[in-house]
Amino acid sequence: MSLRHAPRDDALPERSSFVPSALVYWLLFTAVGCWSAYASVYFQDLGVGLAAIGLLASVPAAVAIVGAPVWGLIADGLGDVRPPLLIAALWAAAAAALLALRPEQPWLTLIVVLTAAGTSGLTPLVDARTVQRLGRDRERFGQARVFGSISFVVASLGVGLLVQATSSTAMLLVYVPALAATGIVGAALLGRDRRPARAAGIGPLRALHLLRDPRMGLFFVGSVVVWTAATGVMAFFSLRLIELGGDARLVGVGWAANALLEIPMMLAFRRVAVRVPVERLVVLGAAIFAARAALWAVTGSATAVVVVAALGGTGFALFLVGTTTWVASRAPVGMQVTAQALFSGTAFALGTILGALIAGLIAGAWGLAALFPLAAVGSAVGAVLVWIAIVAQAAPAHEAGRTADGRQVADGAE
Repeated sequence: MSLRHAPRDDALPERSSFVPSALVYWLLFTAVGCWSAYASVYFQDLGVGLAAIGLLASVPAAVAIVGAPVWGLIADGLGDVRPPLLIAALWAAAAAALLALRPEQPWLTLIVVLTAAGTSGLTPLVDARTVQRLGRDRERFGQARVFGSISFVVASLGVGLLVQATSSTAMLLVYVPALAATGIVGAALLGRDRRPARAAGIGPLRALHLLRDPRMGLFFVGSVVVWTAATGVMAFFSLRLIELGGDARLVGVGWAANALLEIPMMLAFRRVAVRVPVERLVVLGAAIFAARAALWAVTGSATAVVVVAALGGTGFALFLVGTTTWVASRAPVGMQVTAQALFSGTAFALGTILGALIAGLIAGAWGLAALFPLAAVGSAVGAVLVWIAIVAQAAPAHEAGRTADGRQVADGAE
């Protein structure tokens, strides 16, 4: 599929405030932080075994593989993210509220699946609309997204105090309203893209056609490899700290350090992108993941592991914000939401599932120490694939877009 109709900078709207998106991100990642930190605790209080908890934890990622692009296709077909955002959020909130009934299996799994069917679309929909609102100033995406990182930290700590004072069921008192508020506030504040372009012939195969473009297809593969290595090693981060003599408090410090350093990098992304091309920042993010795993492989101190963990936030911010920005510049106008769903939803979900499975096999066969050098190799391979896709292949495309007298022809120009 040709991507000649990717949005040109001169066709994009002028910059607009990122405050509405920042508020929606705050609500959304309040819910994400609540679920990420305390869903497993709630499941354990229900009497679910550890193996079953692991399966339940993988359900949202598995559902997102299909759910994220489906919600994206609906939004692109309508030319408006607001209806699917509202429906997805209220759907997820209603399903999650059923968890308060303390259901037993198989109803518990069914409710988690239904909840994930709604939540799988929220982040890609908000990401895509935020980029649309920012227009030609899309490098400011990180300034909006950073509020999600802040709220993730606040929710993790605040809900922890609530759960400690009451019970794990109390997490639903934050999670359910936060989901519903994400949809209501998003539909009220984010507005509609004023450009009339929509994707013709929307359907599942149309979404896959995005990946037929050599650069986007290879970038998708590279992204899955990067997320597989990065999420796989983090799945056993806590256990590695304890193995090295750390305690629960140090584990908490390590996770907080990792999340907190996303914040300054996301805030600085726009200024950095003025000096360094976005494509190279994406590759740098993947390379930082590789460096983090390599340093973990050679350290035998729990404290040193925590210090090295700080690199993760920088790598995550560069790779996530850079990916969102690059995809927005490359995808056709009528397929923007679908494209964001593929990369921020499906690619991440595939990486999460593969990472957990592969890391578990490696750790079980050779021990936790063997996981980190192999994760470094995996991240490096992913960085190379991403470099080939969006940096190395950019030069031929750039030259092909020049006329005989050397003037650049914009994508989509006739």
